[in-house]
Amino acid sequence: MNLNLNQFLRFPQSRIGRYLAQVTVVAVVYAVGARLAISIQGVNPFASSVWPPAGIAQAGLFLFGSKLWPAIVLGTFLLNLVNPSEQIFEVWLGGNVGAILQAVFAVKTLGWLGFRPSLARLKDVVNLILFGALISTQISCTIGAFSIYLAGRVDWAGYWSLRWNWWLGDTMGVLILTPLILIFIRPQVTAERLKTPTDSQKKYLMARGVWLILLIGVSWLVFESKHEASIARYPLEYLPFPLIIWAALELGQRSAVLASFVVSIIAILGSSHGGGPFIAKAENINQAILFLQAFLAVVTITSLLLAATVAERTSAEYSLRESEIKYRELVENANSIILKLDGDGNITFFNEFAENFFGYKEEEILGKNPVGTIIPHTDLEGNNLELVYNEILHNPARFISYENENMRRSGDRVWVSWANKPLVDAAGKLLGILCIGTDITDRRKAEIALQKLNEKLEIRVEERTNALKQSELQLQKQKSALIDLAKNKALNQGDLTKALQEITETASRTLEVTRSSVWLYDRTKSKIECLDLFDSALNQHSHGLELAAADYPVYFQALLEERAIAAFDAQNDFRTREFAESYLIPFGITSMLDTPIQIGGETAGVVCLEQVGMPRYWTIEEQSFAVSLADSVTFAMEARERQRAEEALRQAEAKYRSIFENAIVGIFQTTPNGEYLSINPALIRIYGYSSSEELRRNLTNINRQLYVDPERRAELIKLMRKNGKISDVESQVYRQDGSIIWISENAYTVCDRDGNLLYYEGTVQDITTRKQAEAALRLEQEKSDRLLLNVLPQPIADRLKQDQSIIADTFSEVTVLFADIVGFTQISSKISPPELVSLLNDIFSTFDRLAEKHGLEKIKTIGDAYMVVGGLPMPRSDHAEAIAEMALDMQQAIIDFSHTHNQDFRIRIGINSGPVVAGVIGIKKFIYDLWGDTVNTASRMESHGFPGCIQVTSATYERLQDKYLLQSRGTIEVKGKGEMNTYFLTGSKL
Repeated sequence: MNLNLNQFLRFPQSRIGRYLAQVTVVAVVYAVGARLAISIQGVNPFASSVWPPAGIAQAGLFLFGSKLWPAIVLGTFLLNLVNPSEQIFEVWLGGNVGAILQAVFAVKTLGWLGFRPSLARLKDVVNLILFGALISTQISCTIGAFSIYLAGRVDWAGYWSLRWNWWLGDTMGVLILTPLILIFIRPQVTAERLKTPTDSQKKYLMARGVWLILLIGVSWLVFESKHEASIARYPLEYLPFPLIIWAALELGQRSAVLASFVVSIIAILGSSHGGGPFIAKAENINQAILFLQAFLAVVTITSLLLAATVAERTSAEYSLRESEIKYRELVENANSIILKLDGDGNITFFNEFAENFFGYKEEEILGKNPVGTIIPHTDLEGNNLELVYNEILHNPARFISYENENMRRSGDRVWVSWANKPLVDAAGKLLGILCIGTDITDRRKAEIALQKLNEKLEIRVEERTNALKQSELQLQKQKSALIDLAKNKALNQGDLTKALQEITETASRTLEVTRSSVWLYDRTKSKIECLDLFDSALNQHSHGLELAAADYPVYFQALLEERAIAAFDAQNDFRTREFAESYLIPFGITSMLDTPIQIGGETAGVVCLEQVGMPRYWTIEEQSFAVSLADSVTFAMEARERQRAEEALRQAEAKYRSIFENAIVGIFQTTPNGEYLSINPALIRIYGYSSSEELRRNLTNINRQLYVDPERRAELIKLMRKNGKISDVESQVYRQDGSIIWISENAYTVCDRDGNLLYYEGTVQDITTRKQAEAALRLEQEKSDRLLLNVLPQPIADRLKQDQSIIADTFSEVTVLFADIVGFTQISSKISPPELVSLLNDIFSTFDRLAEKHGLEKIKTIGDAYMVVGGLPMPRSDHAEAIAEMALDMQQAIIDFSHTHNQDFRIRIGINSGPVVAGVIGIKKFIYDLWGDTVNTASRMESHGFPGCIQVTSATYERLQDKYLLQSRGTIEVKGKGEMNTYFLTGSKL
């Protein structure tokens, strides 16, 4: 039972549960929309002007997919439950099939065209109007009307009238409801989110509230009021238009769609109650419905197109700003000196790293010549660097890579490796030089064979701004002058002069006034200047007139306080009579309509409309139109400022792009997952690829494909996450051809404001040549060390490499062995010198191997004599035993040697133990030697011994008697020592 309960509770979260919930929601909304339309229709036939279910069905399938088509059938079923009426199967089937096919066709067609439900792009709005509203609705009206004809409810003549009304209702339902549902349910990443209010959120919400109240109030006043025929002939229905344009331009896409929806609802309700301008204008009900539908189409299409245009423009501006910020950060954070010279050799760019390195601020160094600031006139060796610098300016191609001595502001001398790139125009004329430097002071002092810096900074611009597209908008009947201005290219492209001319001409043509002009305040707001004045009588434009606030204080005060100055008798109106003598009377101006231009909440100027001849009363509609003209001026001025900002951004982008495109160090940006976001040509060359596309296609995962050590990338990421960056980290990587190279990396993490990792970026330098040079140097060093160890013991060699001129150590306990080949003089007289040397080499090489076997130190050979010692240079307690074993092995080796060469070789061996002094003396042909009485006595033991015997002293005897067989020889006379007791070592006891 618990299992069944759990399954029941989890059912709403399952895929089927979610699907059924979506079907139910769409069906209920579909039925409610139809019921509301039918209920209004019962009062008055105007409800047929909009059929909401058509828009609801299309929006539902956009949001949840075409598989939700059963919701249409279910919605029709629910509608029949709450609104029972006679049902005919053909009519029910045709209506459902037509509605389903209409919605599915629209969704599939728009999906194939790449439609985005956010409606943030102009082409999405146009596609929705064309395919979603105008074309797809042909399906439903055709099938539905034909099913009613088949049921016998209408004859063939009535079929076309029914089909026309059906199509208009579905079309208006899609135009009004589908955008409203899509934009308010789908998350918006368009102009509305990019338009973050500059003031506080409270003020922003208050502005929206005021706008909504005005929109509802004006719409209610226009469409709910009963108008006289004399008033109805004016286009009263377009009074809400300025508020709709305000929403599209300032408040975002949602507000624009909401505005069109509110105006449409109030227009339908008002018309259904017998109010509004359409009833008064129309000759019959059908004509009034047609007027209403045309008006709803104009309102909805205009708001959607304006909102999409503003969203596209705002998104492009945002992308351009982000691009400029990214390039600036990469240049300023580069760990290299970057400066740019003009054609005369003066500094025009100095990055932050260069400021810190040389000790100059950018404003202190720009415009100055490097010689005398960062380049000394002569280097420490006396070379004239000024001549070298002049040669660089005249022949930059010869100095693409160059190292020279530089100086800091403090006077300190430093070495910099410069990578220079001549910058030329299309004609080949030198415009300047891009210089990227690396501090090589330490390298210059410590390393001789380092490779010069090959490549420098660059960032490849991945994102490019798309040009703003202007499409010709086709509107329905009764297009107003405001819509024409909104479509005007001059207003949108920032051509202020042309835009103002269009505005003044439109004002004169629409309101039939003789003079229309636009005036703007100066910076001090002490006067206004005429930017454009159009005289329709002369059909010409002029500009340049000025009016000072001190001369006309009442008029200037009225501009600040009133929404519009509508003066019937301008020459006597208290607000404008100050102009009578100097301006109004000379030009014959009788009436004036002046509206302030607002920019950023402040009055920036005025649009002035002047009537010549008979005085004129200015209606509310004309005053609203004049206010909209002032808003159009505001829009044109903002467009001009945007164009200037875009141009500045493009210039900045071009500046930084020039720097990076000519850099010679590999630059990269990678995702945390190991994919390249951006790569520059230098990096492509380092890794052996021919293009960025080839590199991206082959290197899809840096972790597994680039580094020779598969764990290397993870180690570097761990260091960057711990320290924020890595510097001069060396790694082995694979090139495109499979070869392995060494690289040095500098990289750091890039995070958002919340500290979340976005990507890694940094630089790569090929150091393969340097690593090869270092390896060759180590190999030669090892050869030298081996050669030295063949002459000296390792501890002595290590001390000698530390530059100790005299090495002499005292050892209190060692054992010294001397061996001499008996009869060697007679042997040497019988064989040739090469054979003699070869014979000695064979014997002494055998002794060398024995010395190495027993851990003894060979001291030297003198002729046919061999000297070895135990207990130094590293002291050991068994030095006597080791020498004894060596002596016994030497005897056996001589016996074996005699058998091999068929000659009788015998040796005398003398051994003594005691203290010695050991060391290296002299300055040439170093040799490690021993001195002391112990050495002399050991030599006497050998010279006073018998062939084939090992003679030892009493000191050695004391150390060996417990482990070895020793035979007393007795007392013998030793030269220089007198009488001594000696012994013969004959073997080991073990």
